[in-house]
Amino acid sequence: MKYILTESQLLRLIKFGIKEAPSASDKILGDTNIKIPRDGAHKGQSGWPSNNAWDIKAEIGDPVYAVAPGTVITYNDYGPKVIKKNGKKLFGLGFTVKSDGDLPDVYYTHLKDGQVKKGDKVECGQLLGFIMDFPGSSYDHLHIGVETGHNIREFINDDGILKCGGAMDLNKIKIGNIEPSDNEDSGSEEGGYEKVKSSSDSGYGSIFKIK
Repeated sequence: MKYILTESQLLRLIKFGIKEAPSASDKILGDTNIKIPRDGAHKGQSGWPSNNAWDIKAEIGDPVYAVAPGTVITYNDYGPKVIKKNGKKLFGLGFTVKSDGDLPDVYYTHLKDGQVKKGDKVECGQLLGFIMDFPGSSYDHLHIGVETGHNIREFINDDGILKCGGAMDLNKIKIGNIEPSDNEDSGSEEGGYEKVKSSSDSGYGSIFKIK
């Protein structure tokens, strides 16, 4: 089995418990069915990178995948508690991806366990992070904003399938292999696992998510 994982991530996952999610998907929330809110239901808040946005309902821990290739140009971690600032409710990870080609930029927020950082190149369908608990609300969701004058449906169909999915280049999504060590009862911090070994094999890998 193949995994996108660094050694430090592996140590954290062994310590805190693990759950598996695909490292790439052709749907924005993986296997989760979605419903795109009507246009204009969420116009965005003053100060967001985008003034038109959609809050797509999801479950806590659902994986979120990139709707287009591009580069992460902003990145903020607001933490697990809601911060009210200038009429905004900020929490979790939020970042902007400058899309490749002529596509509009995209802003994602309310995520945890982020798999990207500022400056990273992102591929279509790449795992970005996981849905975070919306404190004090039952409407856990992905907030996704699109550059002014554009629409979320330029990126996804109503069922959540990525329009760029047919052009996904899995060779560009880094994959590694995890192999058990010979002595799983060694008592080491690694919990019986060796270092992640890089691989150029294509195909859908998996990644572990901290609970």
